[in-house]
Amino acid sequence: MKKEVPMKTNLTLVAGGVAGLLTAVGLMVGLLVWAGQADAPPASPAASPAASPAAEAEPTVPVPALHDALTNTRAPAPRPAEAPAEAAPPAPSYAPTLADGPIRLRRLVVATGVRGHEPTGATDVVEVGAQARVYAFVEAVNATGDDVALAVTFEPAEGESTGHVSLEVPAHARRWRTWAYTRHVYAPGAWEVVVRGPDGRVIARRPFEVVD
Repeated sequence: MKKEVPMKTNLTLVAGGVAGLLTAVGLMVGLLVWAGQADAPPASPAASPAASPAAEAEPTVPVPALHDALTNTRAPAPRPAEAPAEAAPPAPSYAPTLADGPIRLRRLVVATGVRGHEPTGATDVVEVGAQARVYAFVEAVNATGDDVALAVTFEPAEGESTGHVSLEVPAHARRWRTWAYTRHVYAPGAWEVVVRGPDGRVIARRPFEVVD
């Protein structure tokens, strides 16, 4: 004779099976969620729901101010001293030197000719052979009571002088114009006309240049 299982027992078994199935499904879902969280990147503090806007910011490490860029403090090598530029030689002066005294010259001119008691072709530079004569024009003063003779020479810087002309100046002459000349200006270079008084003292000189 078959014994009947009570209804209550059947319900208990069904409830237990459903509970076991739910438990298994819950475990599988939990494992899947855990696996997904393990592979996901860690959430940033700003995105974390636990972060609070009122939370204090993390202390920042102070960064020291940068110093000025380093510069090359090594002194530059000294430049070699430049040799001073040579000064141009002064231009020669052809002005006459006239001594004072009772017998003296007011003018001494180098010229290539004389006309009407005045020099013509006054010059500072004479070319060798370009003219037959070189003149020394003289304007003299004789404040003495005697006639005097002036000696005129043409003298190169090197070599023998030429001319050696004697010029008579009368007594009490306030403006006596006369002249001497030479045909023998023979060498290029610096020359002078020299005028001496009766005692041999130089009373005037006047430089000029001779060129080829």
